[in-house]
Amino acid sequence: MRGQETQTDPELAQRRRRARSAKLADRASVAVMFMLPFLILVVIWQAVSSADLYPPYIFPSPLDVWRTLVRTSMDGSLFEHIGASLFRLGLGFVAGTAIGFPLAVLIGINKTASRFFVPPITFFNSIPGLAWIPLAILWFGIDYKAVTFIIFNSVFFPVAFSTIAGIRAVPQNMVNAGRTLGASPLDLVREVYIPGALPSIVTGMRLGVAYGWRALIGGEMIATSTGLGFVIFDVRQRLDSGVIVLGMIVMGVLYLAMDQFILRPLETRTIERWGTVRAQ
Repeated sequence: MRGQETQTDPELAQRRRRARSAKLADRASVAVMFMLPFLILVVIWQAVSSADLYPPYIFPSPLDVWRTLVRTSMDGSLFEHIGASLFRLGLGFVAGTAIGFPLAVLIGINKTASRFFVPPITFFNSIPGLAWIPLAILWFGIDYKAVTFIIFNSVFFPVAFSTIAGIRAVPQNMVNAGRTLGASPLDLVREVYIPGALPSIVTGMRLGVAYGWRALIGGEMIATSTGLGFVIFDVRQRLDSGVIVLGMIVMGVLYLAMDQFILRPLETRTIERWGTVRAQ
């Protein structure tokens, strides 16, 4: 037996090395395909900039934006604005989810609550979050509170409606089985409804972050004196398009990072664990 194990050990190690190599090659391929469209865009951007169709203050080159990135990073202003934007997004997201989620669970399992709450929620859902900016400024002033309120409005509705849809999609036989086993209404919510609706809940949260991010930038352009949205809106008077383009790139990179490393993995794992369809 020992001799047989000794002979198979090198083969096993070789198979493991091949598996690791294949896994690394697959990851490298995914990374290349992920970055390739952005590299093509940068090449096109540089080509248009080099053609001198527009002056640099209207259409900055990638090198101009890079210099702006280095300058704003060195003086710390870029990180200050990023921190302010992420703080407001987090605050608005937590507020929207903390209110939207439990209310949606109540609406999903209780017909009386559904009849009472769904009409006003549907009405206010038709009002864009940015439409609240004038009232938010009057109520909260030029402050993070006004932007947080705007983000709250943008996060609340996708979280609420996705949760309601998920709760109502839970098979009735699962609910009946829980009742047969003596589960209380609270047990049903905790052990049946929420696990069954979890894929929809996480999808709603992902949409809430996306909508909240857009509302954040729009709100910061008017209702604050810090943040990425404020920077973009403020420098227009100085025709500093390098800062504007940098701000737009930072917005995209931050959201892409959140989506790729936090939201998408969370959604995928949730669907694979609780969903009826395996995530791709």
